[in-house]
Parts: sequence; C-alpha cells; structure tokens
Amino acid sequence: MTGLRAAIVDLEASPSYLMLTGGDLGPVTAGKVGEAAARAERVWPALEAAAAAVEHVRQVVDEGGLRRGGGREVRDLLTERWVEMPSSMGLPTAERASIGELLDRVRRGYDELGPLVSEVESLWQAVLPRIDAARTTLARLGGEMDALGLPEPLITRAQALADDLADRLVTDPLAVVQGDGDQLDEAVAAAAKQVASLLTSHASLDADLAGTEEQLARLRLLRNRAAAAGDRARAKIADPEGLVRVPSSSVLDGPKGLGERLDDLLAAGSDAAWNQRRSLLDRWLGTAGQLERQLERALDANQAPLDGRDELRGRLTAYQAKIAAVGRAEDLALTDLVDVARQELYTAPTDLAVAAATIDDLAGRLRS
Repeated sequence: MTGLRAAIVDLEASPSYLMLTGGDLGPVTAGKVGEAAARAERVWPALEAAAAAVEHVRQVVDEGGLRRGGGREVRDLLTERWVEMPSSMGLPTAERASIGELLDRVRRGYDELGPLVSEVESLWQAVLPRIDAARTTLARLGGEMDALGLPEPLITRAQALADDLADRLVTDPLAVVQGDGDQLDEAVAAAAKQVASLLTSHASLDADLAGTEEQLARLRLLRNRAAAAGDRARAKIADPEGLVRVPSSSVLDGPKGLGERLDDLLAAGSDAAWNQRRSLLDRWLGTAGQLERQLERALDANQAPLDGRDELRGRLTAYQAKIAAVGRAEDLALTDLVDVARQELYTAPTDLAVAAATIDDLAGRLRS
C-alpha cells in the first residue's frame, strides 16, 4: 500500500494531472478522459478507507481481540464487505466494500488516468520546445523584416500556427498530433528561407547594380559578333543554312531599350525604396539574361557555316600532308582533287556540300 500511495502522490504532482482534473477541457481531451478524472479524484478517499481498515485489523490482532479460529477471522476481515464507503466517494453511505475492493478501486483509478497523464506529458515535452524555438526564430525574423521595412506573410502564418498549437496544448492537449509539430517546423523553415532570400537580395542590390554596365557591354559585343558572323556567312558561304536574324541594336540602345531602362533605374537612386529598386533590377536582369542566351544561340548558329568551312580546310591540309608523306605528290588524280577542293574552300562563296564531297573523294582515293 505504501508503494501505491507513493505512485498516486507522484501522479498528482504532475501538471498534466492537474490540467486533466481541472475541468474546462477541449472536446477531444474531454472525450478521451471521460469520467476517468472524476474517478481519479475519489482515489484518496478509497485509499484512506482501506488504510484505516487495515489499521483496524492490525489493532485487533495486536490487542488479542480475536476469538478462537483467529486466522479465519482475520481472513474474513480482509475479504468480507464490512468497510463503509466514504461519503466523498459519491456512493450511497450504506454501501460497503472489502479492503481488496477498495484497493482495486484505487488501482483502477490510477491505471485509468495515469496513461493519459503520461501521454499529455509526452506531448508537452515533444512540442513545447518546438514552439519556443519557433517563437524565438520568428521574433528574430520579424525584426529583420522590420529593418527592411517589409511585411512577410509567411512569418504571420507561422506565428498563428505556433499560437494555436500552444493554446491547444493547454486547453485540448490530446487533440495535438505529431504532424502539428512538423507543420510548425515547416512553416518556420519556409519563413526563414524567404527572409534569407530577401536579406540576400537587399545585400546584393548595390553589387548587382554595379554589374549592369558590364553586362550591357557584354550584350553589345555579343550582338555585334552574332550580326557580323551572319554577314560573313552570307558573303563567304553559298546558301548557308540555319542562320539566325539578330535583334536590332535598338533593343539595347534605342528608346525603351535596356540602356535607357538602366538609366532610369540608376537615376532613381536612394529616393526609391530598396525593394522597388530590387524589383526593377530583377526585371532588368531577367530581360538581359534572356537576351544574352538568345544572342549566344544566334552567334553559334551564324558561326556554324564558317566553322564548317574551317573544319574542311583543316581536313584538306591534313590530306595534303599525307599525300606528301606517302610519296604520291605526283599523283595527278589526287592533286586535281586537292586543287578543286582548295578552289572551293578559298574562293567565295564556298559551296560546303561540294567541298565536303570533294574531300571525301580525296580521302577515299588515299585509302585505296
């Protein structure tokens, strides 16, 4: 009985026990607890009644008040229903119980509420640290956004989740599940990622602005190279395939071009809010990046026919060296093919198909 008493004292010392037996529980927790809280509160009267009955039996034995067959009388005192139920147990006072029945009521009351108390404590131990960490993180993120002069909806959402979870842990803890803590962690992580992105954007604004003139110069060079490659291909190659039309220079330096838009952005200076400048700059960089990729593709396409001609010239030079190396420099059939190929490759406009066929014929004759 001493061990049972100690276990009950330990249970009742738990804040979770006080919350579960204090009333005003949320619907989920109230449904799981049911009458267990009321029965748990009647544990002590039953335990005290059982302890008093046991003490009475001990006194009878110690004082020699037993009749003949005392062992049987002691057994009857321990097993028969002779103990009056305490009125605080909410039962008719005329009802009687045995010591064993009283102790069974105590154990059932303890065993019924004990697991629920443990479940609540486990939830608090698992979730409260996450709430505390979330609130600390969100407070810092909020301060950083205040410094930038921006609201951040993800912070507000995560704070609402933390507040709701903290409230349910107190009012309806058994309604909380592991996924609630995971959801809070994910919301805080999303807010932190967004704030980090904004801080990076703010910190890199000046550096990104400083690189715009360099990028504009790179675009001018790319455009001119692509246009020049197209002009050379049309002049040097007969019916070149795959050439790309290059945008007009006005896309860079004409009205509303990238140059003029950059001038407007730089002129705004510190008079505009940083996030507005950031937004304008990001749009400018996006357009510039798209144009750069377009011009790189145009340069590759317009340079391809010229590169094809240069590749054929390289093959011709290699075959000429091979002809000399194998001692066939006097082979008129070979030298005639070399002359035909050289004439085609070094006289504009070059017909790449004819030049390639001639060099393939030369290679075949060399192999034979």
